[in-house]
Amino acid sequence: MWIVAALVLALVAGTTPARAADPVLVPVFDGKTLDGWTAHAKDAFVVKNGAIHSRKNASRGWIYYNKRQYKSFRWIFKVRQVSGDHQPTVLIWGKVQTPPLNGLGAIQFQPPNGGAWDYRPGHNNGGKGLFTRYPHPRWDIKKWAQCEILANGDTVIARMACCPLPDGATKCKAQEVLKFEDKKEPAGREAPLAIQIHNKGIEDEYKDLVVESPVADPAKFITTQALGRARPAQRVSRPPRDVGRPTPRPAAEPPAAPACCRGTGAGPRATRAG
Repeated sequence: MWIVAALVLALVAGTTPARAADPVLVPVFDGKTLDGWTAHAKDAFVVKNGAIHSRKNASRGWIYYNKRQYKSFRWIFKVRQVSGDHQPTVLIWGKVQTPPLNGLGAIQFQPPNGGAWDYRPGHNNGGKGLFTRYPHPRWDIKKWAQCEILANGDTVIARMACCPLPDGATKCKAQEVLKFEDKKEPAGREAPLAIQIHNKGIEDEYKDLVVESPVADPAKFITTQALGRARPAQRVSRPPRDVGRPTPRPAAEPPAAPACCRGTGAGPRATRAG
C-alpha cells in the first residue's frame, strides 16, 4: 500500500519515485582467519578450506562476531555438517556475559531444516507457540546449504529461509522454513551473531557469511527470489528492401580539412565507440 501511495505522491510532484534500495551485504568472515570472531575456548574453531570449522574434540560452546552487534539484520551464509549427531545451530539476540549464559541466552535456529530452541533465562525449552515451522523436504545436512535469517528486533520477529546447494552452485532459490515471534516478552536486542557447537563431537562448517544492517527491505527475503537467467541475445531484423527502387548512392565524403587545420582539432571529431 505504501508503494502505491508513494507513486501517487511522486506523480503529483512530477517526479519519478525511487525504487527500494538494494541490500548492502557486508562480509563478516574473510575466509582466511578468525579475525573479528571470539570463541568460547581456544582452538575450538579453525579456518578450513575457506570455512569456519568447529573442531570435533571441542566442548559445547560458540563463536561470535565481535566487531558489531545487531538488533535488526539480514544474515546470509552457507552451512554443512562434516560429522556429528545434532543439527547445525546458530544463535541470535543472545548476551555475552561472565559467567556465560547457556546458549548465550539466545534464540537458536537450526539451519537448514528449521529446528529451534529458546535459551532465554526462564525458558530453556522448545519455545512452544513461539516457533512456526513450515513444510519442506528434509535436506541432507552433510551437503552445503544456503540460509538467510531475517530478523526485526523491533517487532521481535525472526525468520529463516534455506535451500540445498546443487554441486558446484553458488546460490539456490530458498524457501521459508522457520519463524520466531514473541508478542509477550521482548527478545530482540543488540547482540552478536553466533555459531554454536551444540555438543562435543560436532564438526560444522560455515562460509560466505554476509550481513545487511540496517535492512533496506525488512519484510522480504532476497534468497527466495527466482534465480537470474541470462537474457537471450535478440536478433536484429533488417528492414524490408524496397523492390523496384534504385539503390541510393552513398553520400559524398566531406572535403578534407585545409592543410592549415589538419591535426589541430578544427575538423569533425570522430566518435569513439563504446
